[in-house]
Amino acid sequence: MRLQRSNEAWQVKYLLGTLTEEEQVQVEDRAFADGDYMSALETAEADLIDAYVRGELSQSDRRSFELRFLASPERRRKVEFARALSTIAAESRTRESRAAERLSFMSVFRGWNPVVQFAAGMAIVVCIAGGAWLVSENAAIRSRMAALEAERRGFEDRERSLRQRLGEEQTRAALATQNPQPSEAPRAPLVASLVLMPGLSRAQAPVERLVLSPSVQIARIEIQLESRDDYPRFRAELHTRKGEEVLSRSNLVKRKSGPGFAVWVDVPASALAVGDYELALKGIAADHASQDVGYYYFGVQKR
Repeated sequence: MRLQRSNEAWQVKYLLGTLTEEEQVQVEDRAFADGDYMSALETAEADLIDAYVRGELSQSDRRSFELRFLASPERRRKVEFARALSTIAAESRTRESRAAERLSFMSVFRGWNPVVQFAAGMAIVVCIAGGAWLVSENAAIRSRMAALEAERRGFEDRERSLRQRLGEEQTRAALATQNPQPSEAPRAPLVASLVLMPGLSRAQAPVERLVLSPSVQIARIEIQLESRDDYPRFRAELHTRKGEEVLSRSNLVKRKSGPGFAVWVDVPASALAVGDYELALKGIAADHASQDVGYYYFGVQKR
């Protein structure tokens, strides 16, 4: 039980962004390798969102939640969904409470004289009609809640499916690299490559184009480093032009590339839609401090 509470505390700190870079990498690696741990992490995320919506977080946790957790557009949508669900549930409880107060009137009905009973009877008829409307309205609210819950589960299923596809693509690419199969006839490449150069601003840099054919499975992005970019590890974060996160990679190391060094980032082709992208590269020092190396821009085309 103590170990479970420790894991839950680590998961909450990971979601709030209060772990060190090394601890974040440990949580991500374990979630990628352990499906049960990934499910527990998703449950912790849902509980954290509910606590935020209900106002149960401490001031420091709420500040970390708003500054770091809500930085992702997908997480902001989950928070809006939880807030809407909470509002609908509160409205339903309020209406059921009012209906119970009205029905308690019948307990004292028999002690009144006939005239008062007649008047009360007419009022009860009105209440019954109102109660029928209330039941109908409550059924509509429950239907809306069920639809919202189904939508939330759909989001989670699509997210898990994307993670699974990403893992399968990485495994397939690794096997293809380790055990290349000879072919009698030339085939279209399974890997598409793009080289991004350092030292240019967004306004100065020409927008490189990555062309993906239907047979391409992996997009390999090579980021050339300058001599000053001497870090033991790197982290890459890929976003669309609108700021939506596509993926992130940790524990990247530089490799020899021509006269200098470069960092390689492999992205499943299925995760890239047609459009413009921004890739942020960060250097991780020995003391786990993070330093921006550069921002690179490219577009994706498909044929």
